[in-house]
Amino acid sequence: MTSHRCSGALIALVLLAGAAASVDAFLDDILSSPVSKETRRFLNFGSLFGSATRASPYDRISGHPVFQVTTPWGSPYMNMERLTDMDEAIDPGTGSKPGSREEFRSVALFFMDPDDALAVHGEMSQMDNMGQADIRITSCSLTKAVRQSSHLGNGLLTGFAPDPVTGNIKPPREGGSLRYKIVPPKRQLFYAARCKGRERVGLFSDSPGADAEACLIGNSALDEKNLLRRREKRETGIPKRKTAMQLASAHMDGYTGIPVFYAPEMQRKIPKLKQLISGASRETPLFFNYEDLEDAWSTLRKRRGKAGRGLSEKPQNVEVFNLWDVMASMEKEIYNKEKNTSFKDKALSAVVNRVVAPKEDAGLESITFVPSSRSIRYKQSITLRGNGKARLRPMKEWGYMTQ
Repeated sequence: MTSHRCSGALIALVLLAGAAASVDAFLDDILSSPVSKETRRFLNFGSLFGSATRASPYDRISGHPVFQVTTPWGSPYMNMERLTDMDEAIDPGTGSKPGSREEFRSVALFFMDPDDALAVHGEMSQMDNMGQADIRITSCSLTKAVRQSSHLGNGLLTGFAPDPVTGNIKPPREGGSLRYKIVPPKRQLFYAARCKGRERVGLFSDSPGADAEACLIGNSALDEKNLLRRREKRETGIPKRKTAMQLASAHMDGYTGIPVFYAPEMQRKIPKLKQLISGASRETPLFFNYEDLEDAWSTLRKRRGKAGRGLSEKPQNVEVFNLWDVMASMEKEIYNKEKNTSFKDKALSAVVNRVVAPKEDAGLESITFVPSSRSIRYKQSITLRGNGKARLRPMKEWGYMTQ
């Protein structure tokens, strides 16, 4: 009797496994079909039932692509970066700075704008020793770029094996570690120079026109400008009179941030169904691309009909914020709320927010980030040109040994 039960259970498991395998194969065939891919691209049910304000701040920026100039295998090409006054090492014995070879360090760059990556790609292709090299532009998520660029000091380990005797990692000059850097988009900095709050992204010139002109030249001009201003302040010892915005953004003096744009009229109420699911009432969009904000503004005027005629043709009172300051503030607000909220209050609020109408609160937790349409289109063009295969180096033959 026991053997019959065991055999029956075994047959049932086999049938269930076969049914599951057939269902998985059926779903794979459907989801991999071209019709399904195009349908999922245009019909995004996540925007109806999901909520961009429920994700963590770093998950909210994962949809923005960034670009690198790499080899066919995806390894980034190195760039030389001049050390700032704070990074340059000073010999404690002599009190002098080292030679010119020590004033630079190698970095790997992530570009927010594909045009900036194409410019570097063109410069590298024109070098004498790079004429036959297969230089490519690859893309990854902004979340990955943030994760790799957040390793300060000597940078992120490159994978070189440690010394077999001492166990020490090679220094950065010998390739033991590498620093990654996210390059602010030159195109968006030009728009940020003419917006309210340009000091938040490190633009401290006396006039917006001077900052816009420096942005057209490039990030190197901004870095040189910040360096000269910092040295002049240190040598003269006479501080200039600063505005309230400059005092609030003093931590950005000498640095350049990544701009995100905000218009107060672009806040929108979430649909009722989405409010019941997410517990939020509003969304506050921050745009990575100023041109996308203008397009959204035009769409807003058309949707409002007669009421939209009272709005100006172009968005007014556009403010610019530094992406890193926004994300740090969001993390701090989330931490403070979780710290001051007990488990019982969390359980009750999860129910109350879905039954009772949520409060009209448009704080930091209501922020959503709108990726740049230019970057997304270029990323899609890269995908269409590729063959979908992984870029892997050819492996050595089995038994191969170096002599």
